[in-house]
Amino acid sequence: MCLSIISTSNIEKEKEILANINKSIDNNESIIFSSGAGSGKTFALIESLKYIQNKYGNKLKSHNQKIMCITYTNVATDEVKDRLGNSDIVKVSTIHERIWDLIKNYQEELLKIHKEKLKEEIDKFTFGLNEDTEKESKFKVYREFSIESKGNFRTIVLENKDTFYKKYDKNAKEFRDAFSDIMNNFPDILKNVGNFKNIVSIIYRIENYNTCLKNIISLKNGYKKVHYDSTFNRDRLHRMFISHDTLLEYGLKIINKYYILQKIIIDKYPYILIDEYQDTNDKIVKIMKLLFDQAKKIEHNIFIGYFGDSAQNIYEDGVGKNIINIHPELKKINKEFNRRSTKEVITVINKIRKDEIEQVSIYDDCNCGSVKFYKGNIEDQSRFIEKYISEWNIDNENKLHCLILTNKLVAKFSNFENIYTFLTKTDYYKKNYDQVNTELLSNDLSKLGEIPNLIFKIIKLKNDLTNVKSLLTEFLYQDLYTDLTINNLRELVNILLSIKGDNLHKFVRSIIDIYIKTENLKYKIFMDKLFGFNNISFEKFFSYFLSNLYPNLEDEKIDEANSNINNLLQVSINEFDLWYKFILTEQNRKIIYHTYHGTKGLEFKNVIIIMANDFGISRNMFNSFFENFNSSNTLTGKEKLKFENTQNLLYVSCSRAINNLRVFYLDDISKFEVGIKTIFGQICTFDSANTQLHSQAR
Repeated sequence: MCLSIISTSNIEKEKEILANINKSIDNNESIIFSSGAGSGKTFALIESLKYIQNKYGNKLKSHNQKIMCITYTNVATDEVKDRLGNSDIVKVSTIHERIWDLIKNYQEELLKIHKEKLKEEIDKFTFGLNEDTEKESKFKVYREFSIESKGNFRTIVLENKDTFYKKYDKNAKEFRDAFSDIMNNFPDILKNVGNFKNIVSIIYRIENYNTCLKNIISLKNGYKKVHYDSTFNRDRLHRMFISHDTLLEYGLKIINKYYILQKIIIDKYPYILIDEYQDTNDKIVKIMKLLFDQAKKIEHNIFIGYFGDSAQNIYEDGVGKNIINIHPELKKINKEFNRRSTKEVITVINKIRKDEIEQVSIYDDCNCGSVKFYKGNIEDQSRFIEKYISEWNIDNENKLHCLILTNKLVAKFSNFENIYTFLTKTDYYKKNYDQVNTELLSNDLSKLGEIPNLIFKIIKLKNDLTNVKSLLTEFLYQDLYTDLTINNLRELVNILLSIKGDNLHKFVRSIIDIYIKTENLKYKIFMDKLFGFNNISFEKFFSYFLSNLYPNLEDEKIDEANSNINNLLQVSINEFDLWYKFILTEQNRKIIYHTYHGTKGLEFKNVIIIMANDFGISRNMFNSFFENFNSSNTLTGKEKLKFENTQNLLYVSCSRAINNLRVFYLDDISKFEVGIKTIFGQICTFDSANTQLHSQAR
């Protein structure tokens, strides 16, 4: 048996920890509960919710109060709800959902903040266009115009918006020809089409924001409310829609500004529990600190409980260790028990994190795992994986999970290499390569980038329409079907089912062809919401891809950009399906490939981690980490931050393993063997020749 016999003494100690949390709840003493990977943080969170519900539920109901539970992802929300069971006093939701729920009814205040945001954006873009020295060469021709000429130029480009977007994706000559007569008074402005597009796009943005401001002030219909749409990861400020990040910005501003709102939240939610605090944006912690301080000031009781582990902070926008600096008055409660892994795995991950939390297994029968560190070379990684497919009897029931060195390899082995290749060749992802992991490969949908998010929604529609188990309410927006008769609904679904296409280009073309021909208003509304812009056309769709993936496109790159996007759109719809399933972690195969970041919150019986020097933006993450491991206390500044980021990533990766963990390093490790041995002990050499002979002998 393995990991089946829980230690009697350890379970009693675990109960004492839970009792300590309960005591803090009774005393309205806000806490930070920290515990390592596999410790049962969610269990502790749910037990705390149950304790509050059982002991104070009647009192809360009589005062029309609720318990707030904030989670990091929708998956976590569903898990907490499922494990907690039905409750009418516990409000479980994601951070963004809860913040919007708190502020959405204060539209007068939101409109003030929205106007401030629009003015800030107008100032930012105006400065960029006219004064920013970094952009001087790009906008030099425009800046040399007189004030009168700038006004005339602005009038002309605003009158020719349709031409601009219709010709946006054309080559430089065709685009220039379309505007040559229009711009006959400004001949030099078209010498560089890329710069011209940037200038005009900024003018359109400024104009849209100014128009929006005027419409808000004049109380025009459609401009009396700020909206938040969780399905979009981008602001549409001029249409009164804000994105995830802006929502948190508005939430902090409005709660900080209005003390009465702070009091309302405190009175409504005297108990606030936050899951995975380390990944929480610092704005949320600042909001909690505001509520904490205000409750103390007005002498109202409030309990705020942060549940998580700073050593598992691997996202740039997560507060991590900084939580103590933002919200220092918290009682620390640590838990050392591990409910996931064998003793062998726990020993290694304790050495990696080397802090005050040193885990022990809660099980008596925990000496049943295996951890080994191998050195080898890149040519042998496939044979290394094959070795353990055989040795661990890997099949669809007993899967092997491989954490691969690069995003590209994950895409290749997961069979969506073309999508990855075409997207990462774009200017946006070349300049923001560090965002590829989260914006293209993240299992957290809120982190998907602009274009991946739109592609995901399109492929989701395709899958929802072909999946007989899909409910209409899962993919039709609520305001679309609430007022529909059965016949109207059937008509809409039949139209949606007529969408066809074996690649993304054909599928989107089909959507738009129907959009143009149909008189069904609900279909048009549905697609406007799906794409995020009205009066959709293929030109608008293509221009949206081009402007997001090539935001500062230069003349000589226009043909290359158009070709690359066309290649992306020509990729088989089946490959997009595989990417879609990867994002949803619904792959049905015996070997599952992951990015290092993509395994957060998961656990697997068998884990192989492929590692090398050439990883990360700095290209020396792991060798630098091992070189500095035994003297990490001397590091400062950027080197310390780099070390801790790698430390957290390695900790999260290794702690996914339940039974078997193998690390395979593909480079020469002679300069940092000491650091590796400190963590993993013996270093093994992988001999592919002997492995082959062994396989042949068998």
